[in-house]
Amino acid sequence: MNDIAIEGGLVWAAPGTHHVNGLVVIQNGIITYVGPADDAAVPAETRRIDASGCTVLPGLIDAHVHLTTNSDHDNVVASAVFRRQVTKPAKLLHGLRNAHRALAAGFTTLRVMGHRDVGEIKLRDFVERGPTIGPRLLVSPWWITMTNGHGDRSYPPCTPRRRRDIADGVDECGKLVRLQAREGADFIKVMVSGGMSPAEEPHRPNYTVAELTAIVDEAHDLDLRVAAHALSIDDIRRSLAAGVDSIEHGSYLDEPTAKEMAERGSYLVPTMAFDDWCQREGTRRGLTPEGVEDLRDAHDRTLEAFAIARQAGVRIAMGTDSSGTLCPFGAHARELELYVEHGMTPEEALTTATVTAAELLGREHQIGKLAVGFAGDVVVVTGDVLSDIRLLGDQNNIAHVLTAGVDRSDYLAAAASVLS
Repeated sequence: MNDIAIEGGLVWAAPGTHHVNGLVVIQNGIITYVGPADDAAVPAETRRIDASGCTVLPGLIDAHVHLTTNSDHDNVVASAVFRRQVTKPAKLLHGLRNAHRALAAGFTTLRVMGHRDVGEIKLRDFVERGPTIGPRLLVSPWWITMTNGHGDRSYPPCTPRRRRDIADGVDECGKLVRLQAREGADFIKVMVSGGMSPAEEPHRPNYTVAELTAIVDEAHDLDLRVAAHALSIDDIRRSLAAGVDSIEHGSYLDEPTAKEMAERGSYLVPTMAFDDWCQREGTRRGLTPEGVEDLRDAHDRTLEAFAIARQAGVRIAMGTDSSGTLCPFGAHARELELYVEHGMTPEEALTTATVTAAELLGREHQIGKLAVGFAGDVVVVTGDVLSDIRLLGDQNNIAHVLTAGVDRSDYLAAAASVLS
């Protein structure tokens, strides 16, 4: 029997739904009761977890990570060097370690911006079937980028390009969506603007509206959502005109475009943590002082864009851009701290990493809430997170992490020396 009852804590089931001295019952991996502890009996032979003095939360979701990146925090390697020199099997092992770090921090679902042919889809399937322990993974097998676009520029010039590394023109863009769907894509990621790689400008457009529309139409026909890497205002507007589902980063968002996003129901994934880590610790994490300075404007504008989006009523889904040593796995809660520092309440911040993120992923009937019929993904955190969001950032406070009703805490504790 794998039934669990979590009792005695402050149960935050969903926005506006709290139970002091609450109870969560999970049977066969599915939640069967959420509510006051006094209103239900715990079935016999159920394992009990005492959550007194704790906050009980739905498993948290990070909607923007780069999983198969450097996990060795004692061996800082520039991103381009890591991509070029590390083998595919080694990258996947780094990814598994990163996944375990995320899980130990209470993040039970990750939306993965994939690296081609590294094996993240196979890892996703292993986790889903049970041979491997980790967070739920939703994977884009590879980004879609144009020749000389951000994804193309992200790789060193010496790296050979293969036929499916780039797509130019309406027909190629549509075909690449089909090929990714055949590989098992959960969603599609497209590079719509330049980035911060060498010789790039974030304001440099990538793709026409016609090309983007071909990508979105093909993806939606296949029931796949489209995430657009878009920094500049022109690129955000092109993305919205094409019907993308989420804007990733959105650093240069302005008020009229934010209003359009809200009207269309598009999501913003701000990835503020990445810029924050780069500004605070970039030179210790592989960036040059010049590189840190180059990122400063995007950092400042991301904070402004966040405020503009909130004011306009844009749906904000939490995502960190966790990537190797620049924005380390396991520190995902820093994104939520930043949301609170810049105007959200702790409950609003938690909503971005639960209900709203689940909606973005199309999993709003499975994860993101503590509700009857939902997956038993639960995090038990020492203290009152609704009063102090910073409690999530200290892993000493993560008392229990459950996925599909299975308590992973003993496993993660045993692996702690490897994860540190």
